[in-house]
This record gives sequence, C-alpha cells and structure tokens, in this order.
Amino acid sequence: MLEYAIVVATRNRYDMLTVSFPRFIDQTRPAARIVVVDRSDAHDAVRRLCESFRSRTDIPIEVIHGAEANLPAQRNQGLACVDEPVVVFPDDDSLWFPDTAEHLMRVYEDDVNGRYGAVSITPVDRAPDDVSGAAPAAQRRFGTFPLVTAVRNAVESRLVPSPFNHFGTQQTRLLRPAAERDGLRYPLVPSIGGYRMSFRTEVARKLAFDEVLGSRIGYATHEDMDMGLRVLAAGFLIAAAPESRVFHNMYPGQRAGGFQYGFFHVFNYLYICHKVFPPSSRLLSLTRRYLAYKVALYGVRRLVRSDEYHRDVYRGARAAFSELSAVGAAQADELIRLYAEASRRHVG
Repeated sequence: MLEYAIVVATRNRYDMLTVSFPRFIDQTRPAARIVVVDRSDAHDAVRRLCESFRSRTDIPIEVIHGAEANLPAQRNQGLACVDEPVVVFPDDDSLWFPDTAEHLMRVYEDDVNGRYGAVSITPVDRAPDDVSGAAPAAQRRFGTFPLVTAVRNAVESRLVPSPFNHFGTQQTRLLRPAAERDGLRYPLVPSIGGYRMSFRTEVARKLAFDEVLGSRIGYATHEDMDMGLRVLAAGFLIAAAPESRVFHNMYPGQRAGGFQYGFFHVFNYLYICHKVFPPSSRLLSLTRRYLAYKVALYGVRRLVRSDEYHRDVYRGARAAFSELSAVGAAQADELIRLYAEASRRHVG
C-alpha cells in the first residue's frame, strides 16, 4: 500500500485546529506522517495542542515554526519533510470524514503508471455528523451556495470563460487518452482547490508552490490553481476522488484589507496566466476580458454592499488591472521583478 503524509500550513487558527486536526489523525487509513507548519503569534500553544494528540496515535507528528508568514512557503517547508509517495495539503479549516484518506489513496493505487500528478478530494456542503468540538461557524459567501455557484459557473463558462479552466480543459483533453488506455475511469478536473489538494510527492517537489504569490500578504490568492495548472503543463492529469469527501468550514473573517484583497485577486491571476501560458497563446487575450469582467463584478458589489471594505476591494482590483499592459509586455524572467515593483507601488 502507498503511504501518504499530511502537511498543514496554519496561522492564528488555534480554535479551528482543535476540531480539524483530530480528524486528520482518526482516519480509517492513517497517515504515515503529519507535519504542521505554523506561523501563529502563539506558536507554543499550537505546538502543545498538536503534540497533545501523540498519546492517541502512532502517527509521527512534527510541528515546526514557519520561516515566514507565507502560505506557499509554509507548504514548501512542510513538503521538504516528506518522504512518502503522496502528500496531502488540507487547509486548517478542512473537515475530513473518517474515510476521506482511504478513498483518496485508492485512486493513486489504481493509477499504476502515474498518470495522475494530483488528486482532488471532493467538497461537500455539510460537515461530518460526528464532528466534535466547537468549530467556528463557517463563513457563508455568496459563491458558496451550490445553486448560485452552478448558475454563475454556467453563465461565466459561456460568456467569459476562465483562462485557468480553459487551459486546464485543453491539457486534460490532450492527456486523457493515456489514462483511458490504462483503464482509468476517475473523473478528471481542470483545476484543484487549496483545501482539497493532494499530489504525488515527486511531482509537488519538482514544481513547488510559488512563494512569490504569498510574498506580500501571506495567504497567496490562487496559489492552488497555479500549482494545478503547472501539474497539467508538466504532463500529468488531475483526477477527482468522488468518495473522498471534505467539508470546507470556511474560517470567518477577512484575511486581508479590502484594497489588498482586490489587488491580489486580480494581479495574482494576471501574473499566473503570463507565467504559465505560452507567449502566443490566445488564452492571454481571454485573460484581459475575464479580468475586466471580474473588476466589473467588484464594482457592482461595491454598489450593492455600499461599505468601505467593498469600495477598497474595487479600488484594489482596478489598480491591479492597470498593470495588465506592463505584465503582458514583460519577458518570463522579468515577471518576479515586475510583481515586486507593482506590489510596492500599489500596496506598499
């Protein structure tokens, strides 16, 4: 049987870890290792919490202090501690079911030729019935309602298709035949969300999370999608494990100020597209239209919500969109420098 490791990057989420961490331990198919990379203000409290579970499991638990408050960097730091063939990166607010890992690993084991570089756990809209502990109430966002999400996705895919998904769909179409020849029939997806990520360790280590994306505000918008796109670009598929389930108990509260949130949602998307897509790709022209649409959405939300935070989100998104021509004209080896300069100019 293949072994797997769990890497949890966390910061100032002690109350959430009291609920999510035991669920990573109490799996019907236990992990070979759990690594917690913590950058909390009260790091010692997090260490004591995680280490308190050693008495109820044989799983080695390692708690290390994050070298910096940067989600991709924390994940890379944990990845460096992993020797197992598969590594899973649940968020600290991911609530696993007892058999989540068992069904996930079955997909990897069925894929004997290593066609899948990543496998996505399947999100559900209800927490496990046996959740114990007082988890913070999940934040409900407009896009988290299943019907709303389905309608919005259908409209967007027809009128303003996501360049990320378009690229993922193209790559999947090219790579799918090899998996079908192997007799694999698991669903294939064009991207992967952060709270449900898993990878073959050798693939994740070769690609690594892009630490540039978390260098300014820490939590790194779109770093999960970036990793998924690069898995596909490297010639590996992303499969979904339908019976492996997770509930995302989205932690309440904003992780950044409004201007920062709006700026990096748009700017990170722009940076990733120009980093991953070939220079002549028509997807780059789709990027302009798609991001213009996103900025317009923030403008509508600013009018509907009518508060300072959402006005700042819109201002930040517009500022990021103003950098589109500069990013488009940059060579690949100039993107990191341009990212830093634009971030300093607009965000400080």
